[in-house]
Amino acid sequence: MALNKQSIRNLNEKSVLRQIFVEGPISRIQISRNLKLNKSTVSAIFNDLNDRQLVMEMGQGESTQVGGRKPVMIKVNQQYGYTINFDIGYHHLDMMANYLDGTAFKYARFETEGADIHQILALIIKSVRAFEDPGTVKGLLGISVAVHGIVYQHQVTYSPFIDMEDVSIYEQLTQTFTVPIVVDNEANLVAVFQRDFSDDDEHNMNNIVVISIHKGIGAGIIINHQIYRGEQGEAGEIGRAVYPTVFADPGKVEKIENYASQDAIIDLLKKQKGLTHLDFDEVAELYAQDDAIVVKAIDDFRDYITMIVYNAAVSYNPDTIYLSSNLIETIDQLLPMIVDKYNRLPENGNTDIRMLKGAKYASLLGGCSAVTHLALKMSNQRLKFNFDLSNAFDD
Repeated sequence: MALNKQSIRNLNEKSVLRQIFVEGPISRIQISRNLKLNKSTVSAIFNDLNDRQLVMEMGQGESTQVGGRKPVMIKVNQQYGYTINFDIGYHHLDMMANYLDGTAFKYARFETEGADIHQILALIIKSVRAFEDPGTVKGLLGISVAVHGIVYQHQVTYSPFIDMEDVSIYEQLTQTFTVPIVVDNEANLVAVFQRDFSDDDEHNMNNIVVISIHKGIGAGIIINHQIYRGEQGEAGEIGRAVYPTVFADPGKVEKIENYASQDAIIDLLKKQKGLTHLDFDEVAELYAQDDAIVVKAIDDFRDYITMIVYNAAVSYNPDTIYLSSNLIETIDQLLPMIVDKYNRLPENGNTDIRMLKGAKYASLLGGCSAVTHLALKMSNQRLKFNFDLSNAFDD
């Protein structure tokens, strides 16, 4: 009976904490109404959470229409602890530190061109060890690492541009630090970011697909609020779908990302125009000037991405598909062009297509959410985080 009571108490505590994460600032009386829990039960749980400094009072709210005492509002105590989150990019390592509520307070980028996985992992460990606690209650709560590749049961089984050399990032970090560790696919964490940080309230975040278009193309798939990984962690590897280059010969196929990724477009344009350097802003400028070569390449890119979006829509039937792409973000006309092309396809299901806001830092923030869920032992709970980067770039 005691164990049963404790289990109920733990469930109620997680429900109250979830309310404060999702609805906060919120009053105890409102939590009681929302959860249909006795006021004294909510107050007892709040007192415990407050004693542990997980939550805090922040002043009075508005009185009800019938008057009476103003309720005391409660919010998550961001200073309870922090997470450190990494993204292993093609030639760089990004790092972001976030408070418990998701607020970012530090960002750094390290150039890693020519570095192997041992050097990158050593840099991650060095960065964590050298990090100065900003005065939190519990200090470091967890570490996340986003990897551009397939991750299955914490292990990177495939990475297109880093030789893992049988190195286990998860095991090395777990042996080095005594905090929860998350190692996950970059596209999955971008989808987690959209689910847990977005203010896109008009859309249901329980069923979405986020298509991440960078050096490769991957999809983060949220089904019933959870990441869908597939049998071996390979769900979402849509850039590896085959594309017939000669329709008369089915054997002549290539991966679609060889044509439709951002790097593929940039490399093609550099080759066709005889350039050694070309960035997204320069592509956008040439497109605005109606440069024939660039217009043709961007039109082809539009068609490839529309095909990928359509296939994702009919495969997963999400509420919304979000596109994460610097190239699409830079060329203002591209998203409307993709949407228009998609809407003219038959049986498209009227899936809404949108740009993902904050794409540059999405995997870091998604990692923050994933490892915070783990640190709080609330992996299957819906939490809402604060998308505030204003203090992350003071240096």
